[in-house]
Amino acid sequence: MNPQLPPLNPLRVFESAARHLSFTRAAQELHITQGAVSHQIRALERWLGFDLFERQARQLKLTRGGEMYAASLTVAFSQIVRATQDLVSTGAKQVLTVRGHTTLFVRWLIPLLPAFQSDHPDINVRLTASVEGVDFNRDDADVGIVYGDGPWENVHSDLLFSDELTPVMAPELAMRLPRPCTTEALLALPLLHSNRRPQHWADWIALAGATRGLAVGDMYYEDLSVIYQCAMEGLGVALGQLRYLEKDIQQGRLVAPHPLVLRRTRGYHLVCPQARADDGKIVCFRNWLLARATVPVSVAPG
Repeated sequence: MNPQLPPLNPLRVFESAARHLSFTRAAQELHITQGAVSHQIRALERWLGFDLFERQARQLKLTRGGEMYAASLTVAFSQIVRATQDLVSTGAKQVLTVRGHTTLFVRWLIPLLPAFQSDHPDINVRLTASVEGVDFNRDDADVGIVYGDGPWENVHSDLLFSDELTPVMAPELAMRLPRPCTTEALLALPLLHSNRRPQHWADWIALAGATRGLAVGDMYYEDLSVIYQCAMEGLGVALGQLRYLEKDIQQGRLVAPHPLVLRRTRGYHLVCPQARADDGKIVCFRNWLLARATVPVSVAPG
């Protein structure tokens, strides 16, 4: 055993007692006696050479060092739990961890995954969602899906799909528009804005050759999924990514009454560390996903 590694059972007992600030509750959680808890913590303190708790008459309090140590142990034990869950759930499979935005996962990637798992049963895809772009120095991820222009330093990237943005709304709201839909009439409706993509509406309006300032009834949101749901409920007009909304338009939950689509090279890229670009499971996932991503959007606005 590593001589710098403390005895593991006392560590487990200490983490529980520190989390509860109670020897009694730690004993209940670990199904041991309160005396055993006290004994294990004393053993750990002897090994370390200093106290971890300040023993007071009616209150258990961590020392400053004990507080910092407990926080690190809680993270470490959580990682052990997650690693065990991954092992049990995947068995002999490889795990491919993908980091990206929730909306992209829900509206584009997840519907594709059953087919990937069927084609590649030896690879288990695990998704970790975040509003921040992937950072391979920080995040436990094999690949990420990021929005932007690229390329990025020390990163291998493949464009999955580019922006195709057009106004979308509930059918009931679209009934207020003339046919064919005019830019003036559309921009008279409340617009649903993304705080994370504030330039999108401005770019579409400029492409349409129009101008528009802030208007009463416009709404602003952080989450794109919320914007799309608001559009479905008739609260306003969203600038929709057609890749995300094919099914909603096909099934009539949303309509795209204006013919203008903002198309540009900026889009969503599959990225991985340059040093791991030839990793077998990454190559497999990349090739499979790129083949699906090149299928054109099957709905047309207007």
